[in-house]
Amino acid sequence: MRETEVVVSPYELVVTREDDRIVEVTVRAVGDGAELDYQQLQQAWRALSDKLRHEELRTRTTARRRHGGTLAALQAAAERAEGELTEDYLAALAIAYEEVSKLPGRAMLSALADAVGRPTPTVKSHVARAREEGFLTPTSKGRSGGQATARARELVGSQLGIE
Repeated sequence: MRETEVVVSPYELVVTREDDRIVEVTVRAVGDGAELDYQQLQQAWRALSDKLRHEELRTRTTARRRHGGTLAALQAAAERAEGELTEDYLAALAIAYEEVSKLPGRAMLSALADAVGRPTPTVKSHVARAREEGFLTPTSKGRSGGQATARARELVGSQLGIE
């Protein structure tokens, strides 16, 4: 679904999204004979950056509320692992990854990184390792997504005493 949002100031800022992904940003001068100067372009960029930052923070907060139990389980597994990439941690990461995978863009990895207190690039490499170890289903190279495998669910279930 293609959705366009227009913000008007001394310029018009048009943000076009497809399936919650930004695919186009246009800045236009408003009015007859109007033109954009460097200061207005900077202002437009700041307005866009502030808007996107606010949306990402709101998305993270929503993710924490919606997926709180899963993220809490991931956090507990990360604490037990004490910085190591244990099977317990990778399995919990795979399950949490599947749960938050519907979040747009980097919000998904940011939510996981916040939960374990590690930088986003580090958590991204942990997700790749979870895939390699068979806790998360494979995807096309460079694509996000995937589901926790039965192996991940069994391991986390056994940690929680679930048969």
